[in-house]
Amino acid sequence: MPSPIFEDAHFLDSLVALLTRDPESLRSCAALLTAKDFQPLRGMKFGYARWVVAERALRFYEKHREPAGRLLRSDVLEYARQLNLVGRRVEELKGYLDSLDGMKITAPAAVTESVGAYKRERLKAQAIQELTDLHSAGMLTDEKWYEICQKAVDTVKGTSVVSDYLIGLTARNERRKFGARHQRNPWTFIDPLDSMIKCIGPKHLGLVLAPYKRGKSLFMLWLAVAYVFQRLNVLYITLEDPLSDVEDRLDSLISNIPLTRLGEFPQTLEKRFQQWRRLVHARLKIVDGTGGGVSIPIVEKIFLEERAHGFNADAVFVDYDDEIVPIVKQKDRRFEFADIYRDYAQFLRRYALVGWTGAQAQRGTEHLKILVGDKAAEDISKLRKVSQCISLGKGDWGTNGIYLYVAASKIGPQHIGCNIVPNLDRMLIFDREATAQAALEHGV
Repeated sequence: MPSPIFEDAHFLDSLVALLTRDPESLRSCAALLTAKDFQPLRGMKFGYARWVVAERALRFYEKHREPAGRLLRSDVLEYARQLNLVGRRVEELKGYLDSLDGMKITAPAAVTESVGAYKRERLKAQAIQELTDLHSAGMLTDEKWYEICQKAVDTVKGTSVVSDYLIGLTARNERRKFGARHQRNPWTFIDPLDSMIKCIGPKHLGLVLAPYKRGKSLFMLWLAVAYVFQRLNVLYITLEDPLSDVEDRLDSLISNIPLTRLGEFPQTLEKRFQQWRRLVHARLKIVDGTGGGVSIPIVEKIFLEERAHGFNADAVFVDYDDEIVPIVKQKDRRFEFADIYRDYAQFLRRYALVGWTGAQAQRGTEHLKILVGDKAAEDISKLRKVSQCISLGKGDWGTNGIYLYVAASKIGPQHIGCNIVPNLDRMLIFDREATAQAALEHGV
């Protein structure tokens, strides 16, 4: 006879892993679960570490409305210190945390859909245990019998979370204090830009605006690699450039070998690629959407399919907006872009993702240093629909110099900029050494 679901260790570990790092699973399950749902029942030899980790994951989400993620380990070990746990218990917790780090979860939707059944079966098991204890002690009255059984068979209620705004100030202050201490907005690794602004984080959409062939795709590839180095999972969807071109650019970027000479140094490329792969693990997936027909619902479908196979993206890049198909065909292209950007932003908010796309600037803007909203091709209102827009204008430093300008931002300073120097041979939108040298020469 198969074990009941509440004794299925694989299911329980998968559920705890989702509660520690998957926003969608937390939104759908946190209202149903408590730490007591993971407490080992009598006769269960294992599960103490799972119980503690689940309790900390649920408590973290209750306070901050975000999964604990990389902060889980420090939170659990600090909790263990407060409980004065030592020796075997601490080692058990560390071992369990290590196992969660390496766990690849497939079909998360199937796990979360089983939470209701898990809760019901667990309640029944607890009820039987409580009835047995009361009966053995001679304390099982008819009223108690009815009360316990009624509790066990109650249908699990809905998962909507209701917040009482008037009494929630303390929790909101705690959330804001946490956010100030633990910035979740990833860096761009473009030093002059990072020193000026904070770039977008989860639930926000960013836009790269540039003239034709100025470097929109290189900028987004640079960001994708920067995110990977910060241990974020990136889903990169190319709609314009062939997959082979994107792969070659990435190979050049991470290997420091000029794009046109990749074929001359296959062994060097292999060695450097393997070093990079060991460093970042499997954190970047590229999707070839150049065949057309990719809308935002299709982007969401791709995200969910990858998530079901164990790749839970933290950031989604779509290169670029003019190739995204609107759900409803409109007479005016501006209205189509309004639908596209609204759907994209809603998708990002649903799954707490960081999102980027690119947009073409108007013709005749190649010589401009500062590109603002009215220079966006097709629809200048794009800048009002995104959380941040960074434009790539003609820089002051060299023939290929780029001026990064924060054309719009809802999360910090805007209308400021900086010069950078790229290395187009090596597919680098930002050459740190060349930029530093140019800054020195121009007295910056």
